[in-house]
Amino acid sequence: MKMKACSITPASPIHVAAPRRGAASIVAIAVLVILAGIMAQQVRRVLMERRQMRNEVAYLQTEKLADAGFMLARKSRSKDPAWTGFTWNLPPGSIHQTNSAEVVITVQDDSCTVVARYPVNAEIPFQITRTRKLAP
Repeated sequence: MKMKACSITPASPIHVAAPRRGAASIVAIAVLVILAGIMAQQVRRVLMERRQMRNEVAYLQTEKLADAGFMLARKSRSKDPAWTGFTWNLPPGSIHQTNSAEVVITVQDDSCTVVARYPVNAEIPFQITRTRKLAP
């Protein structure tokens, strides 16, 4: 006995793509969340590096002000042996558009103490105190 091959066709077509669309949306959202997290970390890192660079520049400027204070003390003391010190205030615009500085020079006997503060108008300014001999 021979059997005939017949094809069985379903009453309604099967849609396989519908569940995949939801999965693709979830994957796309997950990728976007991961990318947003990576971008947030990069922005945070760049801001931290910028802040660190500004602090380094301010510290170097404070060191330069202390050195300038010593040069001023040597020059003033050589012109006038009775010279005992000076407070040098640098207004905003002298060094930076918004930052001001202060250098206090005190001379006692042959030693000079220089206290440099920059930026004075900042919440926590850098301060460098140095004492040296003024011997020739």
